[in-house]
Amino acid sequence: SISSVLRLWMALHPKKKIIYVSFKFTCFYITDINQNIFKIIIPIDIVNYFIKIIEKTFLSLPSFINKGKKEQENQVSNRHNLKEIEKKSVAFIVHIGLAYGDLKKGHLLFEKSLYYSDDKNSCLNKHNILHLDYENFSNPDQNLHWICLKKIKVSSIKIFSMTLLACVKTCYLIRSWSGFLGWLLFIKQYSIYIKYCEVIKKFKNLKIAIIDYDILCPKTLILALEKNNIKTIATQERFIATFYTSFSNVIVDTYYVASEFVANYIKKSKFYDIENIIPVGQYRSDYISLYKKKIIPEEISKAKENGKKIIIALGYHTLNNWFESYTKPVLNWTAHINFLEDIIKLSRHLNNTFIILRSKGIEWITNTYFKSILNKINDCENIVISSNYKESFYSYKLCANADLIIAKHTSLADECLSHEIPVLFHDYTHNLKKNISLAFDYSPSRLMCYNFEELLERSKSLLFNSSSKLKNEIAALNKTIYHVKERGNIKNKIILDCMRIIQNG
Repeated sequence: SISSVLRLWMALHPKKKIIYVSFKFTCFYITDINQNIFKIIIPIDIVNYFIKIIEKTFLSLPSFINKGKKEQENQVSNRHNLKEIEKKSVAFIVHIGLAYGDLKKGHLLFEKSLYYSDDKNSCLNKHNILHLDYENFSNPDQNLHWICLKKIKVSSIKIFSMTLLACVKTCYLIRSWSGFLGWLLFIKQYSIYIKYCEVIKKFKNLKIAIIDYDILCPKTLILALEKNNIKTIATQERFIATFYTSFSNVIVDTYYVASEFVANYIKKSKFYDIENIIPVGQYRSDYISLYKKKIIPEEISKAKENGKKIIIALGYHTLNNWFESYTKPVLNWTAHINFLEDIIKLSRHLNNTFIILRSKGIEWITNTYFKSILNKINDCENIVISSNYKESFYSYKLCANADLIIAKHTSLADECLSHEIPVLFHDYTHNLKKNISLAFDYSPSRLMCYNFEELLERSKSLLFNSSSKLKNEIAALNKTIYHVKERGNIKNKIILDCMRIIQNG
């Protein structure tokens, strides 16, 4: 996150000497970039880190460390007692709550209900399953079995002694500064891992752990679950993540993936460690089928009554501050305006169309930086900004009833394509010629647009040409990269297979 920003500054100012000052130890991990970037790192934070370790380990009274069951019961953040929770055999490992979106701003995109069974007696029922949170996220419903793993007390002395022993056993490997940094990184991860191991041991009956977000769940936690002989299950969140490397790897026992193409790709990849790969489809794509021609949003129905073609323009979210924006190649304010300008130009070139702008958040409309572009949008008779963020899956209701999706790359676009709803990817910015297609170009496909001319030409083809070759390409994708043997009812397929795994223990 820092090295890439420094590279951007270096590219923007190639003839200037850049001095980067940091007070964080982690900045020693910044890769060597260029001679015109001079780094000054004074790791003040490491002192505070060791002080905290000493306080936890040596200054804590034994009675505070080992208060027993009474204190543990206070760590359960709902009305259910610890004894009841310890009997649970199935856990849902939650990532930032049970909804996707910025709930503080009232932006709800969808709820995480994939693994919940409607059967009140099922161990997968929302009110029966154990929810384990690893980010100190507050319990959204007091009727849920919910525990914050970081609040579960374990012996600090035991964690310290095991970490110290690991240090002693492996310190001979340190033969250089870079070797020391690598060793220190692994020691830190090991310390987190053994702490998770101690926490997980408290749930003696736990047999199955369902992972909420496949690539984001800490590997230290997943390995701790595996160490305690708890089987792990996850479902692929994003089709495009298949083709990413390094940070997006997945370690689980059973993995439900987007297609047979994805399953075969993962089997050959070195970035995954999975025992069973099961192609089921993109699970949220079921909502496309649910809403298509059945639940039509008001802004679409009115336009359709007037014979308009419907375009949904899916943009990225924006950052609140200019200094955050300036260092983000794709999420910067100028890139967002570039996308909006192209949508406005499309609205002027495409007759008999109605465009609905929909982004992951709507906070940008109150930012004075966007005042000018917002005025332009308001002056367009055939563009509206979608502002309904209180209704879960509303983006799916819009896209399910669209004639064309124009999108900055998002998983929703892949889900639409898997139902043969036409999609064009706006894969460029004011200063990037390509973005997502560098990872995967859809085998290849003309759905990836790299300038406004391509976007306009292909939009016309998909909207007004009944024999468009692009439509044939989209149909072909459903026989190749999105293909699964049995389509639809993806949630039911996953729940049935999860129950099979649970019953087989």
